Parts: sequence; structure tokens; C-alpha cells
Amino acid sequence: MRVVKGFVVLAILLLIPSMAYFQKQRFESSLQPRLREAAMEILKEEKVEGAAVRMEYLDAVISGRVGSEERREAVAARVDSLPGLRVPPGGNQLRSYGWIRIVRSEGVLRGEGVMPRDFSISLPESLEVAPGWDEKMERRTSVEAPEGVGAWGEFLSYFFDEPGNRGVELRWRGLRMWGDATVGLRSDWLSKASEVVEKDEVGDEFTLHPSVYHFPGFHPKSVDDPAKVEDLRRRLGEVVIAFGSGNSVELTDGERRKVGAAAQVIRDAEEEARYVVGGHPAFGGNVTANGELARKRAQFVMRLLVEHGVPEEQMEVEVFGVTADGTRGDRVEIVLK
Repeated sequence: MRVVKGFVVLAILLLIPSMAYFQKQRFESSLQPRLREAAMEILKEEKVEGAAVRMEYLDAVISGRVGSEERREAVAARVDSLPGLRVPPGGNQLRSYGWIRIVRSEGVLRGEGVMPRDFSISLPESLEVAPGWDEKMERRTSVEAPEGVGAWGEFLSYFFDEPGNRGVELRWRGLRMWGDATVGLRSDWLSKASEVVEKDEVGDEFTLHPSVYHFPGFHPKSVDDPAKVEDLRRRLGEVVIAFGSGNSVELTDGERRKVGAAAQVIRDAEEEARYVVGGHPAFGGNVTANGELARKRAQFVMRLLVEHGVPEEQMEVEVFGVTADGTRGDRVEIVLK
């Protein structure tokens, strides 16, 4: 009897490896593929680029690309929540696209964002920066540089060449710009940005001004003393010259007296100061015709200034851009250059 029992126990012991083998085979051929398929379904729903799942028994190693670090964590959490499966430490091999933002405020450039650990920002030599300008830039191993970052050096040089406060941000499938601009500069920058990313991936939130001379914080090159600059701006700002409606290039007696007052301000100032006599085109209608009329009016005011003793070489005529509110149309303004 003892012999029989011994054989039974031995048989059971011999069956255990076989049972384990068949269970392993069943798991690898049936359950594990279903778990992998469920994980892949989540990655597809989350629109993960280049999605892949590698199963290591009940552990899922997921890879691919997502739009942000937040989505990277959220997608991994969804996969980890599947019954019978987990994403172990190191199993989240998803990569997110980083982002980079460069802003200039009051003449100072600052950079921030999240980029790859081995990424170094290469700015054009024309852009001067202070030490620590990019101290808010994070580096992470789970991040890839957004598409276009390798080609935007020329764009940055072009974008920040003009004075004014503005910024640009490059993200996954998107470049956004904001800050001080004119109608002409906005058009140029939008065109230049489309060389970095696709045209439909470019967005802007610019504040449009008539000219760069109207940008907040603009520092004229012809006068150094800030107090004198402020005084000249204030006094010239009081003598904006208005023309009548229609195509008139004549001024009323009251508006002519304003020209005389402006001439007095200029004669009293430094001879080195330079000025722009700018015509504001009307809002709406024929853009070309409006621009031509604005130029004629500015030229007329400049001739009157010369008649009042202002040296012609101190002035030049420009046509200013149209602003969104359209309130400056049919006016001529004299500003420091």
C-alpha cells in the first residue's frame, strides 16, 4: 500500500512541471496576447504615434510618442489600470515632445520650456543674452525636441531683429507668436514661421501698432537722453494733424497752426534728432489708394514744416500701418526716429 501511495505522489510531482508548462503555454498563446491587444487599443485611442507594447509576463512596456509630458503620464496610467496587467517602473517608455518659449521684455531675452537632456539652445549671434537667460529651461530624458527646432535659428534672428516686446513658442505641431507688431511685420513673420512648421500650424496673437516707433518702450536712435525723449514725445503727441474726409490734401487754419507748433518743438530740440512724418491711411476701402493718399498728406505736412524752418534732412516720410480700431485714419503724426 505504501508503495502505491509513493507512486501516486511521484506521479503528481512529475505532473506539476507539465501542468505549469501547459499553463504557461496557455497564458502566452491566449491571455497575454489579449492583454497586449487591450493595451494597444488604449494607445490607439490616445493617438500615440509609433505605438508599441512589449509584454514581459504581466508587465507591459509601452513606447511611442505623445504630445506632452502630461499625456505621457496619463496614457501610462490608463494602461496600468487594465485588470491583470501593470506598467512597472521603467515600463513607461513613451516619449513626449518638448516645448520652448523665448520672450523679450524691456529688451531682455528669456527662455523657458522642457527639452531633451542633451539639448543645447543655439541662438544667432545677433541676439544678445544675459547669463542665466535660460535658467527656467528643464531637461528630461523622456522628451524629444519638437519638429522645427533645428531650423528656427534664422527665424529667431528675423523675428527679434525689430524692437518691441514679443515672444514665440514652439510646441509639437505648432508655433505661436505674440507681442508688438505692425501689419507688414506680422505678414513677414507669418511667412517666415511657415518655413519652420507647416503653415496651418502657425498662430499669432499680435498687438498691432501703426509703426515700430509706436511700440511701447521703443528707444529712438537719434536722442539718447530719456528725459528729452519723453518730453519730445509728449509735445509732439499734442499736435497730431487731421485732414478732412475724402481725398483732401488741404488743412484748415487750425490744423496749419498745429504744424507751426510742431515745427517750433523740433527747432527747440537737438539738431541731431531725426523725425518721421507719418501718414495714417483710412480704414477700409482700397488699401493701395488709401496708402497713396496718406503718403501725399505726409509729404504736404513735411513741406509745411520746411517752410516753418525745419531742416528737410531731419525728416522722412512714411506711411504707417492700419490698426484694428481704425481710429487714426486721415491723420498725420510726427514721431521720433
